This record gives sequence, structure tokens and C-alpha cells, in this order.
Amino acid sequence: MSKITVELNKKTIQTAYGELKLLRMIGSAYAQGDSPMTKLLNEIKREVKKQKKQDKLGWKDFWEFWPLSIVVPLMLLSIIFAPLFQ
Repeated sequence: MSKITVELNKKTIQTAYGELKLLRMIGSAYAQGDSPMTKLLNEIKREVKKQKKQDKLGWKDFWEFWPLSIVVPLMLLSIIFAPLFQ
């Protein structure tokens, strides 16, 4: 198993990131770039950005909406103009 899905509160992540930033500012060895905590927070940050980007694209909405935007107007036009083409 290479991935785990976990729900976390936004405030918890913000607090942990703030503490790590403070430790980095004072020069603590715990907050170095190769520490597990730093890697975990950076991975969470990347995943959040990726999810935000996917939400902005709105592909799910497009795939649910396209029949209404293409098929329905064509059907209405065909009903309206059918007597003209007979």
C-alpha cells in the first residue's frame, strides 16, 4: 500500500506548519529539510494544492452538463425546423 487517505483539520495543519517554520527560523536541527516532519508537511501541502487545482478545473461539472448544452438544443431545433425539411 503506497497511499493513505486521512482527513485533517485545516487549523491543525496550519499550526504544525507554523511551528515548523518557527523552528526553522531559530535554527533547530529538527526543522531541517530532510526531517520526517518537514517531508510530511510538504507532501500534505503539495496534495492540497493538487486538489485545489482539480477543483478549479471543474471537469466533473462539465461531464454532467454537456448533454444539456449540446443535445437538448439540437433536439429542440430539430423539432422546430422538422416541418421545413419535409
